[in-house]
Amino acid sequence: MVFHIFAGRFKVQISTRSPVSLYVQLKEIIAREIREQKLKPHDRIPSERELCEKYKLSRTTVRQGIGLAISEGLLYRIQGKGTFVADPKIDQGLVRLTGFEETILGRGLTPSMKVIEAQLITGDVQVTSILGLPMGADVAAFQLLGIASSVPLVLFYYYLPAELGMEAINIIRNCEAERGWFSFTRYYREKKQIDPGVARQTFEATTATPEQAGIMQLPVSSALFKVTSIIYTRQGNPIELRHAFYRGDRYKFNISRDVIS
Repeated sequence: MVFHIFAGRFKVQISTRSPVSLYVQLKEIIAREIREQKLKPHDRIPSERELCEKYKLSRTTVRQGIGLAISEGLLYRIQGKGTFVADPKIDQGLVRLTGFEETILGRGLTPSMKVIEAQLITGDVQVTSILGLPMGADVAAFQLLGIASSVPLVLFYYYLPAELGMEAINIIRNCEAERGWFSFTRYYREKKQIDPGVARQTFEATTATPEQAGIMQLPVSSALFKVTSIIYTRQGNPIELRHAFYRGDRYKFNISRDVIS
């Protein structure tokens, strides 16, 4: 991989009169260079010393600005080599529910999955209650790692009533062997003649547990988006509980809403 230094391209000046903190201004300059594609993924940015000299900033301020850019997923650091432009975040719309495969293909990437778990378990109180099952009933549990062009992005936990999910256990294993992606929505419609109608979702900020960090190849306590979804049929029957953990440095979500006075 070839890295380039773009010291001469940072031409926007920083104002000491602005109410915006100096390190935030520096981060915005970096973000602008990335948006305008003057800096491309995996390009090396100027060193801390070069940025200090160009903008007459202290080393502490420059480090704060770079640190903020890293925390927002704009940059990443390689020990002993420097700081580089990160791959752009995947922009996930919230108006309609789209599958991982569709989202990743739409970005020109190759979706695949790793099956961490696919088995029948005894459902706990929360799972059985949400799925409308008797306490202690069996449920089909799936833990899948969503991968885009060899990069782990999302960790999924699915829970289905046993009679609905048993057949999916073997199908998912076959999909993994064929390096494909399993769509639960297609499975419901094509294998079970069930038409999912509504998804109720909640969104939370969280951090990666040691187990999740190991699976997703992230540092422990890395930022994650947790999206909990309950899928219902058009008749209002719950058929799926899903917890999805999205990498905070690779995902962002958007939605347009009406303004009500």
